[in-house]
Amino acid sequence: MNKIFIFIILLFVLGCTEKNEDQDNIQLDQEIAKAKLSEVKDFLFVGNFSGLPSIYKYDITTGKSKIFWRHDDERVFDLLISSDRKAAYFITKRTQELKSSQPAIEKGQLYRIDIESNKVDLVTQLDEGIQIVCFWTDDDRFTLIINSIDKTIASYINKNTQIYNKFGKLLSDKNEIFDITKDGYPVTKFSELKYTSPNGMFTVLEKNDSVQIKQTKTAKPTKTRFVHKEIKQIGWAENSKDVILLLSDKIENKSSSSNPIKSLLAIFDLQKKKTVKIFEGVGYKHFALIGDLLIFDEGFGKDSFIRLIKISQLEDSKTIKIVGGCGLRNIAGI
Repeated sequence: MNKIFIFIILLFVLGCTEKNEDQDNIQLDQEIAKAKLSEVKDFLFVGNFSGLPSIYKYDITTGKSKIFWRHDDERVFDLLISSDRKAAYFITKRTQELKSSQPAIEKGQLYRIDIESNKVDLVTQLDEGIQIVCFWTDDDRFTLIINSIDKTIASYINKNTQIYNKFGKLLSDKNEIFDITKDGYPVTKFSELKYTSPNGMFTVLEKNDSVQIKQTKTAKPTKTRFVHKEIKQIGWAENSKDVILLLSDKIENKSSSSNPIKSLLAIFDLQKKKTVKIFEGVGYKHFALIGDLLIFDEGFGKDSFIRLIKISQLEDSKTIKIVGGCGLRNIAGI
């Protein structure tokens, strides 16, 4: 009698799971059918200009690039564009030295770009530091962190955290002091990866040293072929059908000319529940999603370039090459 009861319960559970999967699949089909891709004519990137990393604008229709911003005495250190592509910040530096074990930035400047009006404004001059970290917390807030060695006590690290809104207004300015002999080097908490899709239907999981994709109402997640990998970036395509993962080995040596970092870029089809395209090689550092385009970096230094892939066709659309190298945020290795 107990066996029959357990069997009935199992049938009920399986029936509910299948029903939930069917409902999920119907909802996904509806999401894909109503998905609207943004129409963006151009985008900004960093490229070499007369030996200096500068900012270019790429015209998606014509496939041509032109210089957008340059300065005879400044090098673009990092370019960060908000996810809604309405504003951007970029950091420049004039000289770079090596202090302790961290890269130093001196005479740095923070600029803001209003992308819709193509207007560039100087926000502030940056303090000297041994490390600079910046990221968009969301479309309205930009975080800038500068770590510097205390000028009085060498074992002290001063951590300055500034938060700006998308219009360039300083919202907060916080200073902290860390004694590296007791507190260790200050740890920066970055904005979290977007593990859950915008429509809430899927979640990327890191479980049992493997990467998995879970549908919200489905009990069992879908395993991918990726194990012993660290997720660097997650992007949910505007078509509601694909998720893009940037992965690297969990144990990796620091990049150098003799041993560059190898990364893996994967397109996972949520409808087919499988990986449909993989790009493996040296130098996949950042990617962006615009409409039907997947745009990503490849290579290092003077050999770096940018690739554009049409997600719907899984084929190369165009390649951006600048003499001296280019990248979405910076020119890696320069």
